[in-house]
Amino acid sequence: MQNKFWRYVLPSMASQMLTGFFIIVDGFFIGQRMGDVGLAAVNILWPIAAIIQATGLGLGSGGSVLLASALGAKNEEKAMRARGNALLFLGAASIFLTVVLWFTYPWILQWLGAQGELYAPAEEYVQVIILCCAAQVLNSGVNPLLRGAGRTFLAMSGMVMGLLCNIFLDWLFIMPLNWGMRGAALATVLAQLLSALFQLVCLVSQKEHPMRAAQFIPSFSLMRRLVITGLSPFGLSLSASILILFNNWQCLRWGGQSAVAIYAILSYLLGSLQPLLTGIGEGMQPLCSYCRGAGDEAGLRRLLLRGLRLVILFSTVLCAASILLRQWIPPLFGASETTAAGADFAIICAALSLPLWGVVRLFSSYFYATHQTKRSLLFIFGDPLVISPLCLYLLPLFAKLDGVWLAAPVAQVILVVLLGTMLWRNKVAH
Repeated sequence: MQNKFWRYVLPSMASQMLTGFFIIVDGFFIGQRMGDVGLAAVNILWPIAAIIQATGLGLGSGGSVLLASALGAKNEEKAMRARGNALLFLGAASIFLTVVLWFTYPWILQWLGAQGELYAPAEEYVQVIILCCAAQVLNSGVNPLLRGAGRTFLAMSGMVMGLLCNIFLDWLFIMPLNWGMRGAALATVLAQLLSALFQLVCLVSQKEHPMRAAQFIPSFSLMRRLVITGLSPFGLSLSASILILFNNWQCLRWGGQSAVAIYAILSYLLGSLQPLLTGIGEGMQPLCSYCRGAGDEAGLRRLLLRGLRLVILFSTVLCAASILLRQWIPPLFGASETTAAGADFAIICAALSLPLWGVVRLFSSYFYATHQTKRSLLFIFGDPLVISPLCLYLLPLFAKLDGVWLAAPVAQVILVVLLGTMLWRNKVAH
């Protein structure tokens, strides 16, 4: 199991880290060409892009849990039907999101705060990602299915291919061709399309688990379980974007557009570091689901302890590095001198939240991988819908804009205390 742990977790961490690099690349080129306005516009519209990606990840991860659990129980027919129904659901979700978002995005953008000079660049970016919705849904959804089928290296390879393509196309479309926000969005979706097609070919070409037409016959009971299980990874992926929404509102209230630009830097920083920590729990997921299907409780405990040690180690290193290098982070994204000067305390607060965030997310992934869906949903949705909004509302009343930055570490302290209390009560009950 130890060899399998590293074989699954390390490629997953690499894949998630590369997802974070997508964010850095976009932020770098947009910031260099369009400055604070470009950074703020992308940050404000990001919840729309996140809904698309979270839908794909939720359905793909839900299918991966059912796939791995069935394989652990030696039920190959059920495993293959879970894979087929997940792919079917991903296709249907792509069409649904494209239609709904295209007719509602003007209202959504204004609701998110894209007004004045921010609306036009936000609209340019969001139109492209909505029209190319299928590429994003498939890229996010096929990756966990590929990992659940045991093809972890190929899942990582698809992400590497997409990242390299994104870097080149971002440079080409934004710098020489000067296509602006549309160029940045087009570079991202084309890279995701290439990655999605590669991973899809790898998934359907498995000789040990060949595709059959019968696997794609809709099973409503299977799809129901897929959706319920997928709610946790969906929320896990979307939670950061829900927080972006609340943070943007509070930044506009307490610091104006300059504060939104500072928060955009934090979003890029956390968006590039948090996926590395998320990759630990996501990499463990197929193994935990397999052990759950096989009834191996001792194996589950060993996996959880290894994952916890790894999260604490990496998150502590990332926290320290972010604080030490905080003066060099804002210029990386083309922030103005005023924005860079105001980002120092904000970066420290964001960095301090990383270790606690990593622990909470590890247990959230473990809970949904072992079919403890209610526990998983409690932490995944409790953070962005209850705990963090309360902190974002209350703390600025006493500390103004600094209270907005302090909300992240304070919220994570509360969540860790709640998690510890739940685990202690569960231990006492048993």
